[in-house]
Amino acid sequence: MPSPQILLIKELRSRIAAGIMDCKRALLQADGDVDAAIKLLQARRIAPVRPRLAVPEGVVACALTGRKGVLVEVSCETDFVARNPRFVEAAAGVARAALDVAGDRERTLASPSPDGNGDVSELLARLAAEFGEDIFLRRLSSLNTRDGILGVYVHNKAAPNVGRAAAIVAVSGGDDDALAVMAPKLAMHVVGATPLWTSVEDVPAAVKDQKRGSPRKGPGGVDLEFGEIDRMIEARLDRFYELTVLLRQPHVVDRSMSVADMIRRFTGAQTLVEGFVRLRVGEDAAHDAAVAQATELEWTFGNDWSAETPARVFDVGEIRVFQVSPNGPRLRDDRDTVDLINAAWSHHAPFIAIPVERLPTDFFPLSTRRAGTILQKFSNLGARLAIVGDLSAKTAESTALRDFIFETNQRDHVWFVRDMGVLTARLTSASASMRAGPSSAGLTGSTIDRRNSD
Repeated sequence: MPSPQILLIKELRSRIAAGIMDCKRALLQADGDVDAAIKLLQARRIAPVRPRLAVPEGVVACALTGRKGVLVEVSCETDFVARNPRFVEAAAGVARAALDVAGDRERTLASPSPDGNGDVSELLARLAAEFGEDIFLRRLSSLNTRDGILGVYVHNKAAPNVGRAAAIVAVSGGDDDALAVMAPKLAMHVVGATPLWTSVEDVPAAVKDQKRGSPRKGPGGVDLEFGEIDRMIEARLDRFYELTVLLRQPHVVDRSMSVADMIRRFTGAQTLVEGFVRLRVGEDAAHDAAVAQATELEWTFGNDWSAETPARVFDVGEIRVFQVSPNGPRLRDDRDTVDLINAAWSHHAPFIAIPVERLPTDFFPLSTRRAGTILQKFSNLGARLAIVGDLSAKTAESTALRDFIFETNQRDHVWFVRDMGVLTARLTSASASMRAGPSSAGLTGSTIDRRNSD
């Protein structure tokens, strides 16, 4: 049976949010009087609020009525407070107050408190005193539609319309019943995929121009054909849009189709996504910061970097090599190939080394044609590639593969080598040839041993 002191601490904590040791000390000072202990704890919390944490806790609450919607983020310092029913209820009330004033921050704080005692700013101050934490209205985002439908999704719900993240999407055009079913699903996608813009047309011109930046010279300073440059730029932009533009993103439920395809399938081509708003607890409030991050986005092909260092760059004489880590991203298709080449060229590395383990699982056998498709992409774009690893077991089983490796090694763009030591020796020889003069400057098959396992 619990001791009387434990029961008193439990009762005190049910009436005021405080730590176990704080409650114990207050009860001792108040001689076991719970009401007196509450007053002691509240008095201690009149002290100045501590500096805000860099990454606060809290909740996101939403409110909708008709064609208007709003999201608010109310922040605190610990998940203990974020889960407290009084804090969650207060956040929901703040969202309703924000909806009445169209999401204006100052007017929201000056609105009547949901509990009927003062205004919203005073409500937050009372909560801060009660819980002993800095509690504040961190962000608001509102979304209205003139003729459309609003859909909402709340993730990790602590209560109806209150959770860790939420999104509202506005759609119009087509049957209202169909839109009402689709809009919440689209909002769920927005929470999961975190797009920055609705359509390609919404992407700022400055961001597009930054992403169009492309080297005009390929490996070894060779001029690229304009057609090759255009293909590279378009592939780069396509991948960027798939990561950041809502309508171009693969749908989170069925990644075989884009969000735009999903909309056309379920509601028709006439449906328009007017916009969206999304908040997640603890994220940077400024959309400009998200845009800046997007413009710095590296071409991490397949978005599949591991926790280990994905790649390293080193020089062998005159040749810079971009080496993919054994724990780095897996090369899965020709689109990943373009991203890999972009990543290498961003480091001014004309030569790429990738472990056999990071090739597609169906790269071998050759009957899948995956090897030819990917290697042709390297050749077309003028990039050099070394596939590093011992393939002696595979070549012993397949004459076709052995012949393929032999023939490939006679060409300029792709080598198969047993390990990095062999590759370094060959690159050293090639670099010496480059220094010797233009006639021997190419990375040609004449510098290559005919065996992968030599």
